[in-house]
Amino acid sequence: MTGSLQIKNGKYYAVLAWYEGDKRRQKWIATGLPTKGNKRRAEAVMQQELEKAQHVQDCGLAGEDQPFLPFMEQWLDDVEAYSIRETTLAQYKSIFHNVIQPFPPFRNVTLRGLTPGHIQTLYNNEIKRGISPVTVRKYHTNIHKCLQYAMQLDIIDRNPADRVVLPKKQRRKVGTVYTPEQMRRLLEFFQGDILETLVRLTATYGLRRSEVCGLRWEAVDFEKRTISICHTAVSGKGGVIYADATKTRSSCRTLPLTNSMKEYLLSVREKQQREKEFLGTAYTDSGYVCVAQDGTPLTPNAVSMHFRLMVRKSGLPYIRFHDMRHSVATILHSAGRDIQDIQGWLGHSDISTTANIYSHFLYSAKRDMADSIEAALSPRGEKPAC
Repeated sequence: MTGSLQIKNGKYYAVLAWYEGDKRRQKWIATGLPTKGNKRRAEAVMQQELEKAQHVQDCGLAGEDQPFLPFMEQWLDDVEAYSIRETTLAQYKSIFHNVIQPFPPFRNVTLRGLTPGHIQTLYNNEIKRGISPVTVRKYHTNIHKCLQYAMQLDIIDRNPADRVVLPKKQRRKVGTVYTPEQMRRLLEFFQGDILETLVRLTATYGLRRSEVCGLRWEAVDFEKRTISICHTAVSGKGGVIYADATKTRSSCRTLPLTNSMKEYLLSVREKQQREKEFLGTAYTDSGYVCVAQDGTPLTPNAVSMHFRLMVRKSGLPYIRFHDMRHSVATILHSAGRDIQDIQGWLGHSDISTTANIYSHFLYSAKRDMADSIEAALSPRGEKPAC
């Protein structure tokens, strides 16, 4: 098998060529890279695709029908493992081992024998069990991607997962949100607590739990006065997975370090240095901002459990840890920030995500606009009806 770069419509394509008997085959793969200044990147993509295809040939996978479940497991280990984040791979494997593999209709069925009915039955059963449509759609993502790969190998002619009916998406609901006064009371209540730093950062920047647990000192630039959200910590079946990547490309963002936050984080770093000197070899110099007294990072599940207990003691309305993020969005909107500003602050990849989650205050803004236009069009002296 050989690979080469070709140009089409101003973009690079990786072209793989091989022989099946006496017949020469070709496969064009779009890199998505414009020709200007991207030759090296395109060559790297081409080499990656070539190695992947060569692996397929070496394993004798191409064109041969085989059992669905072993194929999917091998796809996760040999293909997805090298193309997605470690945390995402852990989620995919959990779905496979806990949901897809135990499903009786999938046992002993081959890729070519797999029908839309098999897949549809799984989704219908999960919905009847009370599994949310969002979660069932995650199952579908796994299965569809795997079968798409089987199509690329010419094992199947079409993807049976294309012909199933997915459960309708549900609009995400925002839980209880705090007012600025309640957020101030929350911060006061957590003073001196192990979660103090973590809560203060979340209440200021609206971080996800994975983002604040994964925040490293190297991401805090005191000279440039910035804080970069570019690391995550996610709980998996085998423990916490630390990754140098965020949920999406847009989630990786740089935010300004406020004066008070700069002074506060400097004091936190100095405190950690004193604890390191006091504990000596018993101290774990992990490099993370939110740590226990011995320097070990705070784990996401432990954070949620402790936060839950503390909020119940605070006398404030109960909120989940993630509701602090929603509270930040609501406070920003109340301060006059538009939806696009909030999208960038929270790190949503698509503005529609922000709009769907926070439709409650978007409707409030529409109501204000309706009042404005009505006031402008009403005869002078008349007040618009509320």
